[in-house]
Amino acid sequence: MRAGQPWPVLVVDDDPGIHAMTRLLLNDFSYQERRFEMISAATAAEAREILAARPDIPVTLLDVVMESHNSGLELARWVRETLHNARLRIILRTGQPGEAPEDEVMARYDINDYRAKTDLTAQTLFTALVGALRAWTDIDAAEGQAAILERRVEERTRELDTQRRFAETLVEMLPNPVWYKDGAGAYRLYNRAFRDLFGVGAACWSGAMAPDDGSTDSALLSGTTDRLTFEAQIAGHDGAARTVVVSKARLGAPAAPDSGVIGVITDITDRKLLEGELRRLATTDPLTGAANRRQFMAIAEQEAERSARYRRPLAVLMLDIDHFKVVNDTHGHAVGDEVLKAVADACRAGLRDVDLLGRLGGEEFAVLLPETPLPGAIDVAERLCQAVARRAVPLPGGAQIRVTASLGVATYRGDAAQVDQLLARADAALYRAKAEGRDRVIVDSFD
Repeated sequence: MRAGQPWPVLVVDDDPGIHAMTRLLLNDFSYQERRFEMISAATAAEAREILAARPDIPVTLLDVVMESHNSGLELARWVRETLHNARLRIILRTGQPGEAPEDEVMARYDINDYRAKTDLTAQTLFTALVGALRAWTDIDAAEGQAAILERRVEERTRELDTQRRFAETLVEMLPNPVWYKDGAGAYRLYNRAFRDLFGVGAACWSGAMAPDDGSTDSALLSGTTDRLTFEAQIAGHDGAARTVVVSKARLGAPAAPDSGVIGVITDITDRKLLEGELRRLATTDPLTGAANRRQFMAIAEQEAERSARYRRPLAVLMLDIDHFKVVNDTHGHAVGDEVLKAVADACRAGLRDVDLLGRLGGEEFAVLLPETPLPGAIDVAERLCQAVARRAVPLPGGAQIRVTASLGVATYRGDAAQVDQLLARADAALYRAKAEGRDRVIVDSFD
């Protein structure tokens, strides 16, 4: 692929809206000063024709269900096994939120990433594409370098010693830790990055990088597999925890006396932290730290399905701060923000780890209470009502302000079509609490 050309991205999906949205988002992106070129395929069959003719495509966003329920997965298998394209980065997308594919499926079809279609935002799409392109360019650079080395060895056999020194120097200069380990488990060769990471000298080292280091070596040496790539948590000589991708391959014939293991480490700690921060920003209300409306509704839908399937109790509370407009009008929005944070903190202190506090908008909060029947939900609501009333918010000058809250309680009966009906029942009870004088808990009339 020539420098300056747009990055081709193949979108395989039978939903025209997905293509339109992706194209719109890609128009705003560039990576390494290169724009993105979107290539569309509505079926797996159409994608096969495109991929067979375009080996330069580095990444595809692939739907699972198209002509059949697993046509996307079969296309991934065809890419790896028939087209023998190991460089293409496959990002699987599904319209089923919260249902990520099993790890076995990801490994069996050699899928590089997974994204739910509900995550189709500029931030998540750009993060996924940049990660895929970085991996693709690394593979492309490594394959190119390997091809150059191979041609030089073939063309200049009389300079084997020079080639050997060149290879050793190249490995030594690589920023990623690289090593060779013999069949007995001793590290015979490793580069400067490896020595820096684990704080070892030039002598053979016999330590372990990760808890499963020995088992993965055994699988390679016995011939169970030729290559392994996995994520691991390791600690360097400085004690700092790192998240890495470890890639290993067997060197030599299976079970041969001279066989060994070669490997390379890619540090993805920063990427993982960034992904975690992006997930937090996408799911959390930035002011109060409560779940935002989208996250709350998604988890509530899952809990409702679980409650209906296993006939387990589920309750929801709606909470609204009394006279919040008066607080804003009298003391200003900065104080109003402090009140919102104080109410959220008071609620969190009275909830279990399995409970979920969400801010649905303005001064309105909701609480999801899994495995909680009506008496327990009422008890929680009463505690939260009292906790809010006790919480004091300092004002400039040393004074304090206290607020109260009204709460509505409803339980999931398993016959509601949607979670929003459950929330509506709790909301109706909340408004009755407002009408009856505020600072109180009212139970939905159907419970």
